[in-house]
Amino acid sequence: MKEYWKVVVPVVSLFFLASVYFTSTALSYVGEVLIINSATEPIKNGQVEVCGQKFQLGEIGQGKTKAIQYKVRSDSHFALIVEFVSGKKVSKELGYVTSGRDFKHVLTLKDDEVSIELQ
Repeated sequence: MKEYWKVVVPVVSLFFLASVYFTSTALSYVGEVLIINSATEPIKNGQVEVCGQKFQLGEIGQGKTKAIQYKVRSDSHFALIVEFVSGKKVSKELGYVTSGRDFKHVLTLKDDEVSIELQ
């Protein structure tokens, strides 16, 4: 009987770990946000934070876009900080994501406002 447990315990443990891995992989959701610079000047730099993940924007020219993909790990909103080449800064919290599904948002920056749209 002792030999039986030497085989069963490792097999059950391996099955459990494989189940946890595949469940977390299968249930991981992805979000994407497309940032559109519709302002009258280029973006010098900036940052977007969502679901505890921070993404640096770098330069985004006038009329240009940048796509960012993130993992939907929890309920969250977008925290945006942008600095234009003129030195003007825009900071805003907007939108909402909730765990349990994929998301695609379009975030549009204008001179004095930021809007977000769920696709």
